[in-house]
Amino acid sequence: MAIDPEQQPISSVSREVGKSSGEISSEREPLIKENHVPENYSVVAAILPFFFPALGGLLYGYEIGATSCATISLQSPSLSGISWYNLSSVDVGLVTSGSLYGALFGSIVAFTIADVIGRRKELILSALLYLIGALVTALAPIYSVLIIGRVTYGVSVGLAMHAAPMYIAETAPSEIRGQLVSLKEFFIVLGMVGGYGIGSLTVNILSGWRYMYATSVPLAIIMGIGMWWLPASPRWLLLRVIQGKGNVTQQGSQFCLVY
Repeated sequence: MAIDPEQQPISSVSREVGKSSGEISSEREPLIKENHVPENYSVVAAILPFFFPALGGLLYGYEIGATSCATISLQSPSLSGISWYNLSSVDVGLVTSGSLYGALFGSIVAFTIADVIGRRKELILSALLYLIGALVTALAPIYSVLIIGRVTYGVSVGLAMHAAPMYIAETAPSEIRGQLVSLKEFFIVLGMVGGYGIGSLTVNILSGWRYMYATSVPLAIIMGIGMWWLPASPRWLLLRVIQGKGNVTQQGSQFCLVY
């Protein structure tokens, strides 16, 4: 006669739970040793949903490297190209940390934005703010406008650093999901190297700091166009259906595109 698991003695259950991974009973072994069928996926289909969100990390890293050189260019009497180059240490500190204040605000609102509009649209919004922030900073006629541009750019950093790993994890095949999420960190470091490189090339030219920040513009456009083309995260679509805020028949086509 079969024994009801709920009526199994507590001592036997505790002994089974206390076993190491090498001592699992034979009845449970098939759950672990069951043959796993690898997912069939296209390399292009896996790389593109990673590349465009990862550009958000690249732009974040680039801003760190470029700002280090931009502060030197801004304070040069002969090469800054502005009349307000005589900045105090507090002024320079605000230029450097302005993006961090924006990133703090972006991180606070990122959770709500991601749940309401989804990870994909959050990244599109981030790309738009990257674009606006870079343009305002590069074209700033006065110091206050420069700070506004830096804060705006920072808001996009907060949104991108929240949405990019989520979108990559929710769209990448399980076999390479961890690698792709980790590889985004490489893009951040790559952006830092690129920022220092562009900065070193333009720091000794007239208004070089404007060119440093303007370099982010084409990357932000590519990121925005790419995310507009990609489908929404399937996990977010499913979550909307579960919450009664979406329709399976209307969103199913986007869900199928990912898989």
